[in-house]
Amino acid sequence: MVMSIRMVPLSSTFHKMHRIVRDMNKKLNKEVQLEIIGEETEVDKSIIEHISDPLMHLVRNSIDHGIESVEDRRSNGKNELGRVTLEAKNAGNDVVILIKDDGKGLSKDKILEKAKQNGLLHKSENDMSDKEIFNLIFIPGFSTNDAVTEFSGRGVGMDVVVKNIEKVGGSVSVDSVMGFGTTITMKIPLTLAIVDGMNISVGRSCYTIPTIAIKQSFRPKETDIIRDPHGNEMIMVRGVCYPILRLHKLYKVKDAQVHFHKGILVMVENEGKTVCIFADELLGEQQVVVKTLPTYIKRIKKIEGLSGCTLLGDGSISLILDAAGLTNINKQ
Repeated sequence: MVMSIRMVPLSSTFHKMHRIVRDMNKKLNKEVQLEIIGEETEVDKSIIEHISDPLMHLVRNSIDHGIESVEDRRSNGKNELGRVTLEAKNAGNDVVILIKDDGKGLSKDKILEKAKQNGLLHKSENDMSDKEIFNLIFIPGFSTNDAVTEFSGRGVGMDVVVKNIEKVGGSVSVDSVMGFGTTITMKIPLTLAIVDGMNISVGRSCYTIPTIAIKQSFRPKETDIIRDPHGNEMIMVRGVCYPILRLHKLYKVKDAQVHFHKGILVMVENEGKTVCIFADELLGEQQVVVKTLPTYIKRIKKIEGLSGCTLLGDGSISLILDAAGLTNINKQ
């Protein structure tokens, strides 16, 4: 009952965007219409505070640099009236918010060129998927805009959008088709208060993995483990190779199990990326109340792969693992 009282619809946040669209139409001499879908979708009121600014930023970017001028749209055979769509929908324990525009889309070549100039490419451009190239716009300081305008270009401040969404345990991704438009997807948890989790032990430490991220758990044999040319540990499951992440190495836990046949692997998936987490044992499933990490810890160091902590029944602390963070650690 208390949880349901905390839930508020996204309609008030979405409708604030009408004014931004109207103001920008006047200043930029563009004709853009805002379409809202799924405004009745409800999220925790503490989350609303964190997504209002990122939404505003993304809508401004879509109009400023996504939607072309009336003349350009006319010459490309498009409807003179540009369209920005805000859509919200439920997906399991998450709420997905889409910001779509029918503008010119993102230029892969321009993004790659800018990334090369700033030395931001972490691997060969031939090995990068379209989505990885588009997601470069979220790197701090990245911009494909040559001139600074009142409404910043796609990329300026995009890292702030990501930071705000990650604060509430969410994620942001972008997809685009040249000439047809861009879609930015924000995935945020329904509520910050309670999560279904699986408790695991590593040495004397306890960690909680959100159940929704777990695909399966199994005990491997030492002979199942293979190594790639860089020496990274992998495991073959049903013909597919998955990377292994040893939590005791990542968080420097002492007295943890190091032999695979004595521990357990938990396969965790997030946005198509999968990693097998090695732990000592499964302690059981439990609904836990999420608390944010203390400010003094965050101030000293940003710890990758953690989204919060919780107090267990016996008074001990369990750290809540973030599936998105863990799959990205492994990718780096």
